Amino acid sequence: MVSPDYKSAIEQPLSPDWFQRFGLRFDPYVHLEASSDPHLAEYTVNLDIFRAAWNAEPAVIVAPPGGGKTATRVAVTRTCWFDMGGNYPFPLPYNPGITPLTGAPPTRLQHMQFLLESGACALLTGLAFRPERLLRASTADIRAIGGILRAALPGDLDYYLAVLRETGTPAGLTPLLERTYALTSPPPVATLHQFCAVLEATGGESAGYSFERLFQSFVDLVTTALGFSHVLILIDGIDAISEHQDNPRLGVQWIASLIENAAEWAGAGIVTKLFAPDGMADPIVEHLERQHIAMRQFRIVWTADLLVELLRQRIRAASDGRFEALDAISSPDLIDVEHRIAGSIHPLLPRAALQVTRHALQLADEQLDETHILQAVSWYRFAYGLNVG
Repeated sequence: MVSPDYKSAIEQPLSPDWFQRFGLRFDPYVHLEASSDPHLAEYTVNLDIFRAAWNAEPAVIVAPPGGGKTATRVAVTRTCWFDMGGNYPFPLPYNPGITPLTGAPPTRLQHMQFLLESGACALLTGLAFRPERLLRASTADIRAIGGILRAALPGDLDYYLAVLRETGTPAGLTPLLERTYALTSPPPVATLHQFCAVLEATGGESAGYSFERLFQSFVDLVTTALGFSHVLILIDGIDAISEHQDNPRLGVQWIASLIENAAEWAGAGIVTKLFAPDGMADPIVEHLERQHIAMRQFRIVWTADLLVELLRQRIRAASDGRFEALDAISSPDLIDVEHRIAGSIHPLLPRAALQVTRHALQLADEQLDETHILQAVSWYRFAYGLNVG
């Protein structure tokens, strides 16, 4: 019998003993919402949709809840910050769900304010991971960047710099600013301290301009002083507002002004990518057609092989590379565990694969066996009423 609180139980953190007995340094299957996973950057699967999410063309990218929208956004963010001489865009994640729930959609000016704040959070975090981008800029540009950060961050810049000094790693910023903006290969502590000193020297003055002028200055600095090709606005999380889940057309109204700016922005060094749930696809297309806005539509499609890769990357990351697959913690007669799981769920979604995998591990003591997989699949069928194999 499945517990009545099955839906909440699967997302509850367990004691370290639970995953340590399997030789894992963290629970790689607990986060069903990608935006809440602090380790997401360690195991992002390369989807075919990546090119559409990356290129310089406004686009709407559709997937069902749990279908990989946020994971795709994180993959794009990581790639944009590769500092290898390429011409990459600056990734600016924007979650309209953080806007105040006043009962009315945000105005264009309000969206500009929230975009500027999100951009400042992304910029400070990204530069902390890649300080060489700031350190090679001119003194005047560094002063201008410091002014924008002081004006647009949700808190005091010097406070965030103190956090960097105290923790010695940019990862100390991500929970405060943008959890999914965690990059790989942080800089040496000495370089990070140099980065803090340079920004501290910009002084306590903030740029006293309008949000629109500040945002334009932000775009100009990012695309000149910091060497990015353009700004890539990644709109995600609109379906996180419960009212929008019940009324997709209200969700479209919430971001209407952003969509309407997409064509104008594309000519000003700003490209918009909207990650939307299935239920909003038709209302978005209708809005685009009414406003004569050109944005291509794409859909994230998962295959069994991609789900296998997703599950294997997670155990590889959680075991620091010691385990290549769940077979390593399974009984000898249980092989190709990930294929067994991927072949047992429908529809093929990352969230479903994570739920079945974690529940199977919860049932196991020291190793997985056939019974645990079968019970986890049965649990999933009962708990969610889906057509599970």
